[in-house]
Amino acid sequence: MLNTIKKLFLKKSRKEESKSLEAVEWSPYTDERLTNAHGVYIQNLVAMAGKVDAERKVFGSSKHKYQLRPVLSLEELKAFEVKYQISLPEEYVFFLTHVGNGGAGPYYGLTTLEKLIGTEEHAAAIRNEALIDKKLSRAQWQQLMDETEEDDDLYDKAMERLYGGMLNIGTQGCTYDNLLMLSGSEAGKIVYIDWNLFSDYPPYLTNMTFLDWYENYFKEIIQGNSTSSYGYFRLGSEEKLKRDYATANKEEKHDILRSLYRFSAVDDHTVAFIQQREDKELDTLRLDLLLKFDEAAAMEMFHLLLSGENSEAAVACARRIPEAEKDGYYTTMAKLLWDETLQEKSRVIFFMKECSVFTGKDLLAFAMDKTLAENDRKTAVWAISNAKDCMTYLNEFILWMDEESYWVAHAALQGMAREQHPKLVDAYYRMWEKYSTDQTMRSNLVIAFENNGIQIEKEMSQR
Repeated sequence: MLNTIKKLFLKKSRKEESKSLEAVEWSPYTDERLTNAHGVYIQNLVAMAGKVDAERKVFGSSKHKYQLRPVLSLEELKAFEVKYQISLPEEYVFFLTHVGNGGAGPYYGLTTLEKLIGTEEHAAAIRNEALIDKKLSRAQWQQLMDETEEDDDLYDKAMERLYGGMLNIGTQGCTYDNLLMLSGSEAGKIVYIDWNLFSDYPPYLTNMTFLDWYENYFKEIIQGNSTSSYGYFRLGSEEKLKRDYATANKEEKHDILRSLYRFSAVDDHTVAFIQQREDKELDTLRLDLLLKFDEAAAMEMFHLLLSGENSEAAVACARRIPEAEKDGYYTTMAKLLWDETLQEKSRVIFFMKECSVFTGKDLLAFAMDKTLAENDRKTAVWAISNAKDCMTYLNEFILWMDEESYWVAHAALQGMAREQHPKLVDAYYRMWEKYSTDQTMRSNLVIAFENNGIQIEKEMSQR
């Protein structure tokens, strides 16, 4: 489909190009693709994606509205390069002079050239050697970020290095941005960064040049594929991904399977491919994909995994099985709470709470067992507080509120704060004294007292 579209665009634009080329004596682009016709093709690609997404359901489209800003002249770009003493990537120069100066693009769109360098610190450091490079290992990133946490001077020096050779061309929202690299191994390519700068989350290399990244985004929309997490998934058809899988290493296989999420539906051959199980570590991913594409195949695999093949993978996906199937697995899932090998007990609790047959009684012994992990017990107390029979366990809630475990006590307090009972009020008074300097706990206690007709802060001020 896209090849046909491109041929139509090129046929139309070549006539226009032939006229304009007569007056042009030279081209600043070494890449033969970078022609007037290709610029028109990209503009039409954007317009077609806008028609496909007429209701603006694609994330970020309601902001950029598939509109491109007017192009710039080569003279304007040259002035920018001279001002900051940098050289812009060829594909990006082509885009700015033939397609648009920002506007429509992945996520919330592209920033205009004038806003690419937002601070004096960035302007001063952009000519530095790029820190973001394939040579930057995860360990090196961790060390650099860890060193900056409590030392402002080290932080400033780290930012000088980080700003080297990069332009911030757009945002994904929150703290996530899209960078265009000017130097290093990623020169001309797109990199994603989280400005929280967590030591265990280094910049993500998309391995896509600017135009590949830009054009493929709109192709995905036109083909009806999901653009959620665009750039983090591999592109390509179902068949190509399956071919690549055959010779991929373990990490690559995981990436290829994840990339199937892009599709709204897959064919029967791909469903059969997903069902193959040569690595238990991929079971969760395979099951999750089947739940999206083929519920019958998914439930067959879910039953097999839950029966002992890989209960951890089954538990990880349990909340996503069809609602009509959940009650049938309630008892089996509840038994897994006592499986010492299972890591994710909270997931079992969340699943149980969503079942229509759930009662607090089924979690009571688990929540009362102080030998178990605090986080799991806290989750169990929260779930019981949402059960239909929660007030049956009033005495247990009072015991939990008096516990030394902060988070179990907190969950019990929040669970009972909406209820009214004299026994609860006595427990609230004890907690008020115990947590005299804890604003989080006391703010919940104020609500709990108020629901029992007591203005605790006013009462305490009069004593």
